[in-house]
Amino acid sequence: MSPSLAPPRSTAPIVRPADVPPPSPYAVPGHDRWHPDIPAAAEVITGGSVRMECEARAPGADAVLCGPLVVVGAEPGDVIVVDVLAVGRADGRPAALGHPGIIGCAPHAGSLRAVPVPGAPEARLGRAIRGNPSYRRMEAESLSSEARGREIGSCAIAPLTAGARILLPVNVRGAKLSVGDLHFPRRGADDCRPAGLAGWIDLRINLTRRGVERFRVMGPLLMPRPA
Repeated sequence: MSPSLAPPRSTAPIVRPADVPPPSPYAVPGHDRWHPDIPAAAEVITGGSVRMECEARAPGADAVLCGPLVVVGAEPGDVIVVDVLAVGRADGRPAALGHPGIIGCAPHAGSLRAVPVPGAPEARLGRAIRGNPSYRRMEAESLSSEARGREIGSCAIAPLTAGARILLPVNVRGAKLSVGDLHFPRRGADDCRPAGLAGWIDLRINLTRRGVERFRVMGPLLMPRPA
């Protein structure tokens, strides 16, 4: 790993898509659908940090997400507090205005609907093994980011640059956090409409027990960095 790509000291494992060099034991295929059974790419303990390296999105295609990241000990009804530490381009350079287009936790099983869409492109389901009996079921049940709507955070609501904080309700054991579709706008420009670019994002995750009940966090709560 070249020095320019080294994670900051606060960041632990690197989770990167399999086709993003250099090769790494953390390399995993991305996913462009949401399903609670997509196998985890890595795990992090509360208070831990991680760098997640994200693929570019082809124009007109669904965003390919990095993850899912299991938060050890997270259970449905908890809330994870995600701090954005830094965002950077694929060449390693940090970008002050860089932000993810999509961030969220896996959906609960009750929100799935097994309705195959004729002519729809094949779903990418991360480390799920194509050909396994469960794969076709997962593909039919899986949700696109668009279908999840405001169940997940997006830059259409707020740009989550370094210094931002996101509170996400947990729907499944381990939370299974995913992120992707990075944008790098010029100052004063709206860059969320073009397809997302490849890059990396450093996150710190903390777990709040029973946060849904205690603090009434019913959906993503986005707190951009103060101006």
